[in-house]
Amino acid sequence: MITTAVLLLGSCGKDYMDEKPDRRAVVPSSLEDCQAMADYTDVMNAFMPSLGEVGSDDYYVAYSTWNALTNASNKNGYLWNREIFEGGISLDWNNRYQQIFYANNILEVLGRMEEVTDQGWYNSLKGTALFFRAFAHYQLAQLFSKPYIHKGDNSGLGIPLRLTSDLNVKSVQSTIDECYKQIIADLEGAMELLPEKSELKTRPNRPAASALLARIYLAMQDYALAEKYAEQVLALKNYSLMNYKNLPVASTYPIALYNPEVIFHSTLAGTPILANTRHVIDSALFELYADTDMRKMVFFRKTSGLNRFRGSYAGSATYFNGLSLNEVYLISAECKIRQGKVNEGLMQLNTLLAKRYTENTFVPFTGLDMENALDAVLKERRKELLFRGLRWTDLRRLNLDPATARTLKRELEGKIYTIDPNSPNYIYPFPDNAIQLAGLIQNERK
Repeated sequence: MITTAVLLLGSCGKDYMDEKPDRRAVVPSSLEDCQAMADYTDVMNAFMPSLGEVGSDDYYVAYSTWNALTNASNKNGYLWNREIFEGGISLDWNNRYQQIFYANNILEVLGRMEEVTDQGWYNSLKGTALFFRAFAHYQLAQLFSKPYIHKGDNSGLGIPLRLTSDLNVKSVQSTIDECYKQIIADLEGAMELLPEKSELKTRPNRPAASALLARIYLAMQDYALAEKYAEQVLALKNYSLMNYKNLPVASTYPIALYNPEVIFHSTLAGTPILANTRHVIDSALFELYADTDMRKMVFFRKTSGLNRFRGSYAGSATYFNGLSLNEVYLISAECKIRQGKVNEGLMQLNTLLAKRYTENTFVPFTGLDMENALDAVLKERRKELLFRGLRWTDLRRLNLDPATARTLKRELEGKIYTIDPNSPNYIYPFPDNAIQLAGLIQNERK
């Protein structure tokens, strides 16, 4: 049945607006067809946007490495340049709208069914499509739209919302507010339809929808709702924290694929500058880990005297960007602290960190005031969630508060490059083909 899905659209990387599928080749019509589309992992679970990681502050590359790159978005994104794609396509853009196209196809096939033979399966597929559409729109908004401002003005233009698979319907830019309302509506709808458990971790379920809502509300600085959805996941007890001291540190990749912490599996697109033979972990970040912190041994390996990341929850050189229990604990901890429930937040943080240190060496956080507790949880969030496509969003939201804003710096051949807090360069430009085909108003950069 997977052939059905493949025939609907060309391979990842094609421009979904240029390469219109030939609908005469196959017309999906059954639950089996919809499941095949939903299970097409190359579209639905892989090649997630990596451009935010390219611009993050968790790594650096040598000038010789940077200079040898042939990928324009890597070279320009690393330095936060005004121009990023140099007239080329954006795979981050194309691949996610391809995912949205598949999700819309599933919803439309389901909507045309006159008779449903398996209501549970039907509901699960509809919830799955809504989840995937929301996840794709959300990831695009982190790159190509301004950050959402809680109780602020979100009337500015954001990304196009695609709610139909009909490629003859012209894309129209939504406002930031409209975009997030649609994402949340899709996920709330998904939660009512998805099962509590799924056979495969590449298939979303109700905890995955809750975890994604927690991630999104955190980005929106709505800490009460982010805490609510994080707590829904933790209350189910369907997942468990790994004790890092039991992981096979001598292995090339000590963390297993589909490990007990993974709620929903997806991975970032591979990109040359982030390859584990090119990037080097920022020394200030590496020094945050105590010698008794197992993450220092599990996450990194030293080659040629330089620290490289190897701690992906994908169990390989591919970087995980799905949903997992450790992220949920950190969301819960941060949101509790921000709402004044400092001791409760520190308890959540301590529960996670107790699984990250060598035997009897972790000293729990206690007696901190709100400011120091928040500083602690934000440091641990950065140390725990590397190379997951999360850091760029964190920088954007933290820059909205002068207390946590920071200027990033790069150095190449003695020249210093910077990006200031709330710089327009935290919003990537739309690729030229999207401007030409959809008539989008280009994001301003400097």
